[in-house]
Amino acid sequence: MTRLKSPPIQWLPVFEASARLLSFKKAAEILHVTPPAVSQQIKVLESYLDQPLFDRRGRKLKLTTAGEYYYQVALRVMSQHHLGFEEFDRRFNHRSLRVSTPLFIAQELLIPNYMSFKKLKPDSDLRITTGSEYVDFKSEEIDAAIRFGDGLWPDLDCRLISHVQIGAVCSRDYLVAENLDIENCYSFEVLNRLTLISNSEELQDWTAVFPELNPKNRIICDSYFAVIKAAEKGLGVAPGIFPAINPWINDKRLNILPLEQTIETNSGYWLVSPKHAEQSELIDTFYHWAKTLFSQLPELDKSTMKNIES
Repeated sequence: MTRLKSPPIQWLPVFEASARLLSFKKAAEILHVTPPAVSQQIKVLESYLDQPLFDRRGRKLKLTTAGEYYYQVALRVMSQHHLGFEEFDRRFNHRSLRVSTPLFIAQELLIPNYMSFKKLKPDSDLRITTGSEYVDFKSEEIDAAIRFGDGLWPDLDCRLISHVQIGAVCSRDYLVAENLDIENCYSFEVLNRLTLISNSEELQDWTAVFPELNPKNRIICDSYFAVIKAAEKGLGVAPGIFPAINPWINDKRLNILPLEQTIETNSGYWLVSPKHAEQSELIDTFYHWAKTLFSQLPELDKSTMKNIES
């Protein structure tokens, strides 16, 4: 047969399904056509390509060498089509929302309550990614992000989810090892002789509150979640971000180290997104959902409140 161009694209789904399942009958079932119709389409494709794609000898259908090669071609085309459709559906039908968030917030708050978001938007797909770096919305396929900071990102739409307080937290074992008593209040200089845990080489999470801090020992982790886990294991003192850390304090997994100074901060958790974002309705829903989750965090036991309000 004389050919001037590649075979019609509508033949590929039939071939891809038949090659993947190695059965014309099963391919017909998922394509909602009859087995003879599948068999006939494959024969037409083989004639067009001038190559047998299936070895029909024996009880089981097999791909020929040419069939194996063309199956990879069909697989790439079908895969690209599916991915393209998912992105089209996400972008124009507003059914999918991709949110980047700190690992700690994802693990402690968002993922455990995922189904409550699905109840708000049953036809949507919430995709949560985690990372400690700020998202570049121009180069990454992310619709919105939860950021920790002061909310001063003028190129973005910024909405406050929750104000925070900062405190020094560590395990009971670490308090005992360092001869510290939670009934006392310490000046910030005590931190210089302790091991401080941070997710920044420059200790930015500490120095934002105590600019003159210069600890003798430090442990650097790749995420705030790792920072808190290290503190729980008794490795040092971590910056506790309240109210996100409240359950850990109330459950006695961590204790607050009382400091004499009132720890002031303008930081909080913010939902940020590109201005005039296409997913505005879903982003709005996510914002109110996240804000509600933060508001539902348990309050600290009264006996521990004085340790961060002194």
